[in-house]
Amino acid sequence: MLNNGSLEHTFLRLWASRFDVYAEQQSNGSYLKVEESLTAEVIKRHLRQEITVGFYQLDKNNMVKWLCWDLDPEKLDDPLLTAKTIINECISQPNPKTPRFHKKALLLEASRYPDPSYHVWVFFEPLPVPAKVARWLGLKILEHANVNPKLVEVFPKQTKLTKDRPYGNLVKTPLGLHKVAHKWSHFLNLENLKPLSANCVFSVQGVSFSEADLAGIYRFEDTKHVQSRFELPRNYKSLEKEEEEWIARWLTMRWIPGHRNQLELSFLGLCIKQGVAFDSAYRVIDRVCYITNDEEKLQRIQLVKYHYEQRRNLGSQLKGVSGIRELLRSLRTKLRKSYSNLRMKNREERVKQTESLTLQWKLAQSFSMMTPNTVMPA
Repeated sequence: MLNNGSLEHTFLRLWASRFDVYAEQQSNGSYLKVEESLTAEVIKRHLRQEITVGFYQLDKNNMVKWLCWDLDPEKLDDPLLTAKTIINECISQPNPKTPRFHKKALLLEASRYPDPSYHVWVFFEPLPVPAKVARWLGLKILEHANVNPKLVEVFPKQTKLTKDRPYGNLVKTPLGLHKVAHKWSHFLNLENLKPLSANCVFSVQGVSFSEADLAGIYRFEDTKHVQSRFELPRNYKSLEKEEEEWIARWLTMRWIPGHRNQLELSFLGLCIKQGVAFDSAYRVIDRVCYITNDEEKLQRIQLVKYHYEQRRNLGSQLKGVSGIRELLRSLRTKLRKSYSNLRMKNREERVKQTESLTLQWKLAQSFSMMTPNTVMPA
């Protein structure tokens, strides 16, 4: 049995920044602002699935209690892999002994379980932090994890409230019913990804910052996408033979005329950023050209040499994972369009065939109704 009283107040303590307003999700997925007190009774109704509540994140002083990454399958090829990457960057980097955040400061939520839609939460306790600090941290984690910030929503979305936007953005409160998908939210175990009891919120221990930490972060310029100075790896290492073969096979399946150049450029950029040695990159491209019988093999090999000799100094400007994702999305869109066109073509052919058969049937009917004298007059 859940200790509902404690659970409701724990939700308010961890998530609620404003107690004078909240939002309710409607049947079409939109949210309606409710300018009434946010109380434990409201949370109780949310947990009973009588209503679905959304919390406005910023308080009136532009402070927040949490940071959230919103990962949706509509934008990401593999939201769960992205969630794992972000979590690893939070609790295992720069090394497991001194991670950026303690594991107890995080929660992983499947917002439309079992659909691949996730929220990764980081909590700040005992005091909230400036929204500017939370957003900087959120974008910085994405940068270190090599995740494209255009594909992941980071909350807070804004660093301060304005006259035009006196409430800011909201996020659906966990453990509620998604009114459109008609699916529940669940917290997941970080290790085995199994649903957890709602009681897991009692174990949350938020992150705290010293005044010096906050001041240091606060000085950074407030930009839409924060980028730090990119440093190339100092040591480049060759891949194992099995790794090279696996990568070559993966690239081969996507080595399509008209897209090969972009795929090679993105792959080489990823190799340089990840510290893959020239000889490994060379062997992989050589192997791909051999398997696909690429008529432009010489140019492909020259591009490997040119990349490592002339383009390494581009650093963060090199396309890597983001370039590969863009290409895969483009290929998927074209495939869907081709499939749709094929279906339409087949449909048109079926309609024509049906019309032809109908005409033949009508002609047959008309002939069957004729007398011999009508068909062949004397």
